[in-house]
Amino acid sequence: MSTQIQYSYNNFGPFLFKIKLPDDLISKLLDEGNKSKLSANDKLAGHLDNQFHYSQDFKSWFYNEMSTYFAIYRQEHCKFHGLQNLPIELEGLNLWINFMQAGDYNPLHSHGGDYSFVIYLDVPDEIHEEARNFEGTDMKPGAIKFVFTQESSPRWATTDVRHVPKTGDMFIFPALLMHYVAPFKSNVTRISVSGNIRMANRSSLPDNYF
Repeated sequence: MSTQIQYSYNNFGPFLFKIKLPDDLISKLLDEGNKSKLSANDKLAGHLDNQFHYSQDFKSWFYNEMSTYFAIYRQEHCKFHGLQNLPIELEGLNLWINFMQAGDYNPLHSHGGDYSFVIYLDVPDEIHEEARNFEGTDMKPGAIKFVFTQESSPRWATTDVRHVPKTGDMFIFPALLMHYVAPFKSNVTRISVSGNIRMANRSSLPDNYF
């Protein structure tokens, strides 16, 4: 006789969101990013030479254009955590482009603001080939790893997730979520965009909301 077992479970940990962006938006980010000349190196954790701020005009256009994506993230974030989806005003704080080359990497770090994101504009095939051929047990070359709380061994909890991103991938995540980007060896350039968002009306929300 089969027995039907009733159970429940909790959504535990941070809400990490992945989506694929349309080609025209990726192209526009790439075109405008190639024009960017104001270095962002002194503001960022990355061990790479070519990180640049987008112009103020383009940053304003981008956050207006992306408002629907961030609203969806916010909606699903509240659902995941069982929060009431109170009206909030999201403000884009910054926006920069990264040109990552062989040997470049981002150490384990977090961001400012409330939410952060990374968009992959161009991930060359050579990086995927390098990742497929990697024989080690840790991160694959060019992968991004999101880390939550301490390591677990044996695996009693899932404390990290790893992705080898593809062109057009976008990840949105809480700004405090630690993450790391592994280097690759291929003689190519991988291009990505990152930024941070804050809740502009945080002071008007209940103290126990967060």
